[in-house]
Amino acid sequence: MLVNAKPFKTHQQQLRVLRDRGLEVKSEAMRSLEQLGYYSIINGYKWLFLQRNSSGKVIKPEHYVSGATFDEIQSLYNFDKALRSILYDALLEYESNLASAISYRFSEKHQEEHAYLAMDNYSRDPRAVSSVVGTISSLSYVIKQKSAKRQDNNAIKHYVNNHGHVPLWVLVNFLTFGDLNFFYQNSESDIKITIAEDFSLKYKRNYHKAIKVSVETIESINHMVNHFRNAVAHGEITYSKFLDKGPSFKQIKKELNISNFDVNSQKGVFELVLSLKLVLGKQTYKQLTNNILKLLKNYENKFSSVEFSAILHDMHFPINYKDLL
Repeated sequence: MLVNAKPFKTHQQQLRVLRDRGLEVKSEAMRSLEQLGYYSIINGYKWLFLQRNSSGKVIKPEHYVSGATFDEIQSLYNFDKALRSILYDALLEYESNLASAISYRFSEKHQEEHAYLAMDNYSRDPRAVSSVVGTISSLSYVIKQKSAKRQDNNAIKHYVNNHGHVPLWVLVNFLTFGDLNFFYQNSESDIKITIAEDFSLKYKRNYHKAIKVSVETIESINHMVNHFRNAVAHGEITYSKFLDKGPSFKQIKKELNISNFDVNSQKGVFELVLSLKLVLGKQTYKQLTNNILKLLKNYENKFSSVEFSAILHDMHFPINYKDLL
């Protein structure tokens, strides 16, 4: 008979475990565990409040730092939830902008029906063949799936039944950001350059400053957005999320003309927000940064056992973040 390594514990038992590990817990914490679950709150957000050795590793068995409270962990949970909501709106805006640019520029060059299902209309780089096939397969699958739903009167089904084809400017509204990311990545060079130039022109109109947004920058931003978009949409821990690998941030820094910010080899929330300035409308970006600054101000005094600067550090926010944003 197998022994359960993680046996069931009642909410009372869970609170007792937390208290035994040095966490200050009020009786009201029971409601949070009932509504949100131990795993979502504690296992997700405890790490900042655990004691560590001189190497920065969590001491085993786990024990909380002096003065750490359940309320602080709950506050970090609430902070991250609010952060996801703020980022979500901005990422959706960029997703819409990118979809519009892709559908317009691709359709402008390739005006035949279902041109997006032809391999000849994508990058001819031999190394991209597998990725191009994957993109075409994904587009075809979306059309097949949406047109087959009997009780769903969506736009794709309408165009298939009434016109025999689906325009790209309709299809892009049903694609994931991952689909859009690969579509751009696999597009012909001239289309990618034109889309990057479109964003350059928008930036000039917004800020009255001429810059050249490069294809490399769009691909870097897409890589970051795709990573964080998934985290935000699925309720994953976001404030401390970062990318181990991926395109360099140096080109984005150069195009933003930033000199007083050290580029981190790992890209986190701050790098994401800063890069969005290149591709969002001025008002949308201003709303994004204002909402984030307001969020930071609302939570900066809710932690006593740890410094709020530790949270900012996990978000990759430098000391001069207000000037940079």
